[in-house]
Amino acid sequence: MKDDVKKMMENAQKEAHKKVKQIVKEDKSEQKEKKEDQQDRPAIGIFTNFTGFNPGYSLTGIVRDQCIMLDEYGHDVYLFTNEECPADDLTKKRLKFPANVKIVPIFPQGHLDDYQTAKDFADKHMELAQKVAALTHEHIEKFKIKFAFTHDWIFTGWNLPYSVAIHMLKDKVNIKWLHWIHSTPNPPLKDWWYIKRYGPDHKIIFPNQTERTRVAEAYRGDHGDVRIIPHIKDPRIWFDFTEEAKRFIRDFPLMMTADALQVYPASSDRLFAKRIDIPIRIFGEWKKLGLSVCLVIANQWARPEKAREEIDKYLNLGQHYALIPDKELIFTSRWESEFEDGLTQPILRDLMLLSNIFIYPTREESFGLVGPEAALNGCFMVLNRSLQMMCEVFDNTGLYLDFGSHHNIAPRMDFESPDITAFQEYARLIAGRCAQDYSFQTKTLARIRYNYNTLYRRCYDPIMAESALWKGGWAGGK
Repeated sequence: MKDDVKKMMENAQKEAHKKVKQIVKEDKSEQKEKKEDQQDRPAIGIFTNFTGFNPGYSLTGIVRDQCIMLDEYGHDVYLFTNEECPADDLTKKRLKFPANVKIVPIFPQGHLDDYQTAKDFADKHMELAQKVAALTHEHIEKFKIKFAFTHDWIFTGWNLPYSVAIHMLKDKVNIKWLHWIHSTPNPPLKDWWYIKRYGPDHKIIFPNQTERTRVAEAYRGDHGDVRIIPHIKDPRIWFDFTEEAKRFIRDFPLMMTADALQVYPASSDRLFAKRIDIPIRIFGEWKKLGLSVCLVIANQWARPEKAREEIDKYLNLGQHYALIPDKELIFTSRWESEFEDGLTQPILRDLMLLSNIFIYPTREESFGLVGPEAALNGCFMVLNRSLQMMCEVFDNTGLYLDFGSHHNIAPRMDFESPDITAFQEYARLIAGRCAQDYSFQTKTLARIRYNYNTLYRRCYDPIMAESALWKGGWAGGK
């Protein structure tokens, strides 16, 4: 049995470089096509009356996240604010706005009132509304804006002058309007909450499906007047990832979408000691169960030829388990040449923050720093019961399985002649325990569902596309 496995590994190794180069070539081709597609994205104006970017005001964070996402997908983004709002490059850099996003501080300053009825609308605010309408019209034409995002402009009494300004633009601009409201509209219903009066090119955007009917009824409309877009809560923004980590995620998108994601730091000369074959086999079994998977080996010291041969050996093993190299099974040394000796700590930390599981079958450790590091990042810990010191280090917390060690042999885990059914059993067992762990489930859901890539593909882009039908027929164009 050992000779058969060895022969299989040797034969597969001969084809490894050829297959991997082809996959990398195809991935680069896909990235090129994506960049070319981004060149045709419509310009978007985000309309606010911000006088500043107070970090304690959640709406400023929501708007910034939108700017980051839209810029990532190739849109020209114009953020309109009050004339007193700082718009210099230093402010943009401090607040992490993309360099390409243009902050346009044009709306005049004015004292606002919290109106309860439009009947009390004052002359001074009518003058403000007229100025806002004129400036909005001018800049929509100037920047060739196709979509306008507003935030609470048609909702609060404070923003009634801006709501009136939008009405003044009816039939003057040929764009689509998406109006975010950030609270549930409760009674008493305001007398300017009539969505259909704005016209068919206007839709309300709300962050949850549960209150869709309530929102539609409050605005005297129906479900067709309301679209649901959850708020962005992307770990790259929330944790302030390094540019290198964001680039890594861009190159390996399963980091944001995989059901099972592990980042396993390991020196290239100790891959066997870390028993990385075990998570490879388990991840392969999970893929058979229909899960999307991504296993990242954050390896160091990969320049020697012997190290490259070791890496190829494990890539071949991954292919035997249907894991696609450089996509579902990733060695970081193969990403960019400057990281062949290892990732920097900030990059590694960022990538591990995305992980939801850490299978740690290492056969020999005096302490094992990567274990506590993974635990600090909130991973579901699967530990090696065969390595006695591990029970001490983790105080018997976590899920313990017998993976074998230098002092406790586990015959079913043998590298060259493993018991395949053992890995099938372990894969199902771990998956079952993860399904019962609320922290694992919520962390995984938040990463997959609320990152800006998912929300753009599932919400923003489809809504902008179907907006061509809002007037009852296909309008064509972009």
